[in-house]
Amino acid sequence: MAKKAGGKKKGRTQKAARKKAAVRSSARKKKSAARTKPRVAARRAARPRSVAGVPANRPDPVRELAKRIVDLTIANDDEGCLGLYAAHAESAEPGTPPMVGIDALRNKYAQFRTMTSNIEGRARNVWVDGNTIIIEWNNKMTFRESGVTVESQEVAIHEVENGKIVRERYYYDRSGMQP
Repeated sequence: MAKKAGGKKKGRTQKAARKKAAVRSSARKKKSAARTKPRVAARRAARPRSVAGVPANRPDPVRELAKRIVDLTIANDDEGCLGLYAAHAESAEPGTPPMVGIDALRNKYAQFRTMTSNIEGRARNVWVDGNTIIIEWNNKMTFRESGVTVESQEVAIHEVENGKIVRERYYYDRSGMQP
């Protein structure tokens, strides 16, 4: 190898320079990658995604129905709730045969209102999967005849077709519901 003017060998200097350049380049790439990852992640997180086959930019009608069920029930709006059912809807409570049709549901609501007062409901959890809505309720109500106030938990399962409730089942401990 030929010597350079400063007494260093030419080959070693070029090799060292290439190595330094490679290290600097690698460091720049790491810094650049570190800077862009959060930006890219933020863009990806902000991008709407499709869930369960429903495009993110289109509202899910079953989720909207679930929200309406909760809002109308908390507001004790029986007529509003009845508007969420199909004409042939079926409703089943523990220990009783299912009621079928809007008139049967209207009678069920009226009977419940004559038995109770000061009804407060809170949706503890709401799940939507496909055409099924499951709502876990914490309720507090006073029985008119005895004046006894009870707290209860129940689970309501609503099946939906064409934007209307067609079938629902309620699950709760009946022993605590005796007036």
